[in-house]
Amino acid sequence: MTMERLWTKNFILICMANLMLFISFYFLLPTLPIFVTEKLGGNNDHVGYIIGILSLTAVLVRPVAGHLFDSFSRKKIQIVALIAFALIVSAYLGVTTLAMLLLLRVFHGISWGMVTTGSGTMVADIVPASRRGEGLGYYGLSNTLAMALGPSLGLYIVQQAGFPVLFLGSLFFAIATLVAVVMITDRSVKEEQQHPSPASPGSSEKQQPWYAPTRFFEPKVLDLAGIMLFISTGYGGIVSFITIYGPQIGVHNGGLYFFVYAATLLLVRPIAGKIYDRQGPAKVMFLGFSGLIIAFLLLYLAQGAFLFFASAVWMGIGFGITQPNLMAMAIQRVSPFRRGKVNGTILSALDFGIGIGAILLGMFSARYGLDMMYLLCALITLVPFGWFYLREGRSKPRAQHE
Repeated sequence: MTMERLWTKNFILICMANLMLFISFYFLLPTLPIFVTEKLGGNNDHVGYIIGILSLTAVLVRPVAGHLFDSFSRKKIQIVALIAFALIVSAYLGVTTLAMLLLLRVFHGISWGMVTTGSGTMVADIVPASRRGEGLGYYGLSNTLAMALGPSLGLYIVQQAGFPVLFLGSLFFAIATLVAVVMITDRSVKEEQQHPSPASPGSSEKQQPWYAPTRFFEPKVLDLAGIMLFISTGYGGIVSFITIYGPQIGVHNGGLYFFVYAATLLLVRPIAGKIYDRQGPAKVMFLGFSGLIIAFLLLYLAQGAFLFFASAVWMGIGFGITQPNLMAMAIQRVSPFRRGKVNGTILSALDFGIGIGAILLGMFSARYGLDMMYLLCALITLVPFGWFYLREGRSKPRAQHE
């Protein structure tokens, strides 16, 4: 059997678009806390609200976004969403108060939920079904590369040129994302996806009332969304507190954890995707869950740089396997016209897990310490580990939808 071509013009463009979109995002993620405290006179509580509100609004909008991307032209909806995204990023240049910034972050979260759901849906159309695990693994590397480049570059710009130049840089990458999406052709989206026949499943959905849950969520992947939620809850403890934990154990630049983590992801994701395509999820996901648990245990035990950065490697192995393969499994369960809802459902679980994890784990760490918090994260990860193998590990790979 001839292997279907993966590296097409459309696939390269959607990967480049996703890379630039996430660089725009990661320019702001590590720098806004500085902006809040040094430029707007805020405190740590304000920082929490400013960072967290984006994830919460993204959670709310993703199901609606998935429905829109399944109901109308993917490309046209994505272009409109990216125009809104760029306009919102440009508005950072005019922020002078905490209230203005909080309101802007609400709209930023709405646009972020739209454009990331759209990008994930479009790549699912573009990647050949026989190479879906591999293709989504490569696509996920664009997020990873952005994570490796964006935060350090953003912090450097702030130190050397200030926040106005930072915001202009974020805007530049947002506009570049829009240009890349405009260049993608619609041939990747089959006619049946946009215009289902009377006999297709999409026609029955049109008979449902607008408020029906299945218009916004995909019931077939709720169990996978639950697994993603538990995984991302522990990850919320990483993104929120790792830069604070590093100095406590003698690692002065805790932000380097993300660089090591991202570098590991770059190596792991393509390999994990190929194993998934050839052997199914059971073996590779066992390594993924084990990697997450080991990473949290190493953080609990760490008293210096060695175990700290060893944890980053295992976190890259764990998250680099589990996150894209859960998404590939979810996409394989549905027909093409439901892919938007799949992305909305899974990414909502991811965002909600990170948000609720940051809040609840922060409360726990305030009483028991960050080391005990990471031990708790290891225990939490046992839940999706067991859940996966009770429901998924013994099942055969599902048929792939073309």
